[in-house]
Amino acid sequence: MRQWRVGTFSMGLSLLFLGVFLLLTQFFHWKIVSVLKVWWPVILVVLGIEILLYLFSSKQEKPYLSFDLFSIIVVGIIGTAGISMVFLQSSGIMDILEQGLKREEITRDLPEFNYAMKADIKRIVIESENQQSPITIEGTNDDVLSLFGTFRTVQSKDVVVSKPEDYLHVSQKGDTLFIRLKQLPYRMSEFYSDYSSIHTTILVPTSKKLDIIDLNNDVTLNPRDLKNNWTVNNVPAIDLILDETNNVKVSVNDTVINNSDRAEWEFSNTENTMEEGKTNAVLQKGKGGSAIHVFNSGTLELTNH
Repeated sequence: MRQWRVGTFSMGLSLLFLGVFLLLTQFFHWKIVSVLKVWWPVILVVLGIEILLYLFSSKQEKPYLSFDLFSIIVVGIIGTAGISMVFLQSSGIMDILEQGLKREEITRDLPEFNYAMKADIKRIVIESENQQSPITIEGTNDDVLSLFGTFRTVQSKDVVVSKPEDYLHVSQKGDTLFIRLKQLPYRMSEFYSDYSSIHTTILVPTSKKLDIIDLNNDVTLNPRDLKNNWTVNNVPAIDLILDETNNVKVSVNDTVINNSDRAEWEFSNTENTMEEGKTNAVLQKGKGGSAIHVFNSGTLELTNH
């Protein structure tokens, strides 16, 4: 009569369960990490059941457990790995590793935003929580403020931007309309960091006064047929396009003009501005009916064909 060696049955049944689980993942698209977290405790349950069955079925007065050493070692290794997975899961490390492995880079369209200007709105203020995300602002003769663009993200979890409110905050206070671009969700850890960037184009009615304040973004401005005044305050880099703007006066204070030799600027520098590489200057095109005032910013690049 063959002797029952505890551990042989446990290892065989555990491997059988693992094979079945892995096979089912191919049909039901289960997550392999979730399968492993569910499967490993089965080993301990099966081993315990096998020992109890042996004790109850043995006809000896004092049953002697005979173990299959190799099987017990294998089961012990698998059990230790399972306990380690529980520790990693409870400490949050497993979730971080799992999300890091699933990171992907995607680019998608932003939900378009359109806002019909009310008669009592005289001024528009554009602000941003995003950093280093370029913004293009163009003038339009329509009385509708429009915003569209794309967002690019490297994330372990899918970033849902299904409506303008997910990336944009709009509020009217008195005669001023405030437009604030939100920062999309991101996560930083010791192992990896997610990031998101928004590339937007904003069409602004040229009949309204525009203030661009304290952005951490590079900005491209194309005022086109400007009928009111625009102000840019504390912006890292500005690309000003005046190809279609015939009557405008551009004044620059405490800002570096990169291509100052390409236009007829009138400079009025002080010693302080010259030492910092910044300048004060004025450029008039046509009759200068409208004004663009740039101050306390980084650099200004002018395109004026």
